[in-house]
Amino acid sequence: MKKFLLGLALTMTVAGSVLSSEGSLEKKERTLTVQGQGKAFAVPDIAILSVEISQEGADLDPILIQVRKQMNKVLEAVKGQGIADKDVQTAFFQVRPKYEADKRSNPHRVGFVVTNRASVKVRDLKKAGKVLTVVLNAGATTVDGPNFELDNPQAAEREALVAATQDARAKAQTVAEAAGVQLGEIMTIAPQSVTWPSPPRPMMLRAAMNEGAAEEPLAAGEQTLTGFVTLTYSIR
Repeated sequence: MKKFLLGLALTMTVAGSVLSSEGSLEKKERTLTVQGQGKAFAVPDIAILSVEISQEGADLDPILIQVRKQMNKVLEAVKGQGIADKDVQTAFFQVRPKYEADKRSNPHRVGFVVTNRASVKVRDLKKAGKVLTVVLNAGATTVDGPNFELDNPQAAEREALVAATQDARAKAQTVAEAAGVQLGEIMTIAPQSVTWPSPPRPMMLRAAMNEGAAEEPLAAGEQTLTGFVTLTYSIR
């Protein structure tokens, strides 16, 4: 008798039905799950520059004074290009000892290295090349960037998700027609992610420009975002 009941349960599962706790047969819901992919295109409207002053020497206090003076000069040059205070932020400050090995390979301190780095947001992209040039002329030892970005990326991300959802719906309809079934209601919607293109390797410039040098030609280009959405339909 037990073997017979076990065989019956297996038969009902294969047929797409299950035995409920009350002993009645319930049909399993049939579903179709698809993933959609959509793209959105956006033109960057800001440029981010990383401006660094780094100096080393035997005594700490003179180095701190020198780095402070150079950074103040750089920030004054940035403000002279119409960059607001809110768009300039200290991103990194470090004081570290500098060691050298003696004849016996034993390390000993010979001085200090002081680094001060600021992030500069340029909202007028026509000024990006000029800002890069003036900070180098003002004494920046290293400039990374620019990284071109969107100041408000949410609108472009929503556009990519809309396109991904439309793609998922079209795929579901295509698969259902090919399989000879009809789509029912959407059971679950799962926006998964929006991916941004990997930023290009930053351009690094060291102070080696002369006063009056022509500004650097820079182009923001266009960025492509990709959104992903997963939909699950009931089918009949």
